[in-house]
Amino acid sequence: MPNKKTQLDQFSDLTWNDIEAWAGGKIVSRGQNYQRQGRVSHLAVTDDGGLIAWVDGSERYATMVVMDEDGLPDSICTCPYQWDCKHGVAVVIEYLKRVENNQSVPIAKQDDDRLKLLADEDRDDEPDDAENGISEDLRQDIDAFLQGKTKAQLIDLIHDLAGQYPEMARGLSDRKQLISGNIETLVTRLRKEIRDLGNEPGWQNHWNSEGYTPDYSGIRKKLETLLEAGHTDEVLALGQELVTTGMRQLEESHDEGETAMEIADCMPVIVEALDRSSLDTADKLTWALDALIEDQFEVCEAFAEYLQRRHPQTAWHTLADRLLARLNGLKGAKGADDFSRNYERDRLSNWSIHALERTDREDEIIPLCIAEAKLTGSYDRLVKRLVAARRYEDAEKWIKEGIRDIGKKWPGIATGLRDKMREIRTFEQNWPVVAALQVEEFVYRPSRQAFTECQKASDKTEAWPKVRESLLHYLEKGELPWKQKGWPLPESGLDRPDADQRNRFPLFGDLINIAILEKNPDQVLKWYDQRPKGHFGWLGVDDDTIATAVQAHAPDRAVAIWENKAERLIAQVKPSAYQEAAKYLRKAGEVMSKQNKQAQWDQYLRSLRDTHARKRRLIEILDGLDGKPIMEKRR
Repeated sequence: MPNKKTQLDQFSDLTWNDIEAWAGGKIVSRGQNYQRQGRVSHLAVTDDGGLIAWVDGSERYATMVVMDEDGLPDSICTCPYQWDCKHGVAVVIEYLKRVENNQSVPIAKQDDDRLKLLADEDRDDEPDDAENGISEDLRQDIDAFLQGKTKAQLIDLIHDLAGQYPEMARGLSDRKQLISGNIETLVTRLRKEIRDLGNEPGWQNHWNSEGYTPDYSGIRKKLETLLEAGHTDEVLALGQELVTTGMRQLEESHDEGETAMEIADCMPVIVEALDRSSLDTADKLTWALDALIEDQFEVCEAFAEYLQRRHPQTAWHTLADRLLARLNGLKGAKGADDFSRNYERDRLSNWSIHALERTDREDEIIPLCIAEAKLTGSYDRLVKRLVAARRYEDAEKWIKEGIRDIGKKWPGIATGLRDKMREIRTFEQNWPVVAALQVEEFVYRPSRQAFTECQKASDKTEAWPKVRESLLHYLEKGELPWKQKGWPLPESGLDRPDADQRNRFPLFGDLINIAILEKNPDQVLKWYDQRPKGHFGWLGVDDDTIATAVQAHAPDRAVAIWENKAERLIAQVKPSAYQEAAKYLRKAGEVMSKQNKQAQWDQYLRSLRDTHARKRRLIEILDGLDGKPIMEKRR
């Protein structure tokens, strides 16, 4: 283990590149915000030269950072992420800031409670103590202290602690209600807590590092306590309240899914209550399915797992009948504006099929799929079932029917049907038709991948040279391949698609992508230079990809492309855009270094610093590009 001096020297030698290599750009940005907000407290140096501190997040977390053998930080934390989190980044930056300001950092005591908490966090054989945040030594100290108290002294102590910690007072009241067997008051209060917590949407403003995420951990713990006491039906009723309130809250939240994660963490408790409840099995399956159908935010996935478990076949029979009855009670949703209703009906019919599969009623599945395809356009599901059953003639019939019915309205589904026809022809080894189908897909949706698939199929017919020439001519001039002279492939048996009327030829992005695929940098630059000016990002190929493709052939062009992309990002005046810009500047710097143009590159970085001197976060990122230690920058 390195000595204290060596460890601390290693912290001081860190660059921004090192920190981002350790934690990633997004975590670094969040850690910087935590440090700036003053969330790091009681920073100290451990005996082995690491750093330890308290960091305030949704709770107070103990965090320790040491240097690993590769010279990068390595952290452990009592937060849910445990390792290499934003709290660890905040601790490192706080240490560097204090060194910069010539502030002393004390040595941690050997009996520091944080060391014990972190030791428990890293120990697998004491899960209960680790979960409670109490080490065995601390528990023994508490036992020794309490054993010397009289009953009156213990009551006074509890009153004092309950006054300091309201949550403890509420917990004691809850335990009283549980012991008495009269839990009506407890359930009523918990229902009110769920509603109150669900009233305020979650939100985040990363620009000023502000936001609000509702903390459902207290709700989860109380539900667990009720469940452990055997009140499963009450927990299930509260679970319904949680699902309904949570869905309403999530509709109004804007916080990158953090509120959804809080609610989702409660769902395994509800699933356990459902499994233990007094409901019969069919009602349990129905309850779980209703929660899933109500869920629009993927917070009820625990119920999907429950429905994947083994349950009695009689329960699946009952569930299948209930779902089929629901389907029969719904009106068909045929129409141009009925996509969402079709989606909901398809979800219901999918679970109907799931239930039928778990009984002896599989012969009902394909007739159900036929009926639903006519109502909702779900031909892809029907055709997949027919192909799986090797009913190829029926599958071809419904492929053609589906393309005629919904091809113009839902072209994505039609593409899937064409894929199934190609799968059937591939099984038959009818390679000319397979190639023809693949070319039709390329015309409908040109891409590098579709071009590659055309080559694979055409190679089996030795027609690729002519097919390739025709595809490139189509991308440049817009003339359909099968209308060109000498077209070598037969008709596919399906209606041939027209070119997308929105296309404006040449299709520069596709031509560039294919030139990259064929490793032809001259063609890459030819089409890149001919693109309409002032339309950045619409080509379907990123400037970074283009620069990477030509960097060996035309390094100066690659550097110019990267610099231009970085400058456009910097102009957005957002920390996340600065992080993105740094990636491209770093690539440009590496190419300039290989070209022995380091002085020219340094001058370019200086000009960026001068132009954007007031953008503190950007300057920090630019400082990290030359690999010098953060502390050297500050000095």
